[in-house]
Amino acid sequence: MSYDGKKLVRMTFPSHDFGAGAEVLSFYLPPNEPGEQTKGRVVNVGVMAITEAFANSTGGGTIQIGTATDNDAYAKLNIPDETADEACVDINTDADVIISEDISAGQLVEINCTQSTDADTAAGIGIPFVDFYVW
Repeated sequence: MSYDGKKLVRMTFPSHDFGAGAEVLSFYLPPNEPGEQTKGRVVNVGVMAITEAFANSTGGGTIQIGTATDNDAYAKLNIPDETADEACVDINTDADVIISEDISAGQLVEINCTQSTDADTAAGIGIPFVDFYVW
């Protein structure tokens, strides 16, 4: 399939408590046809449906999209301190999110949710997501 036939895909992950710890999840790009490996391009990374405001004054929670050997090979989103309940943080909040857009076919991709740290009590709960084109 050529790049002209690209499809936009959003992958969402389980709600994560950024104040309680880190988590690593992994995935392969979804195939266009069963058994077919696809290439991709990261276009957005974020956290949505925030149900607990972020408190991370001494170390922001991040969402990193990368590989086992390079945690932020593709993208790194810094979640701002005091991000409010019901907000969404993504490429519109942090313009420097995308590091290297292209994901090669067959690459195991990891999403790393790093823990927030705060002078008082770290907090922040939301649903991580990544948007990409596949072809």
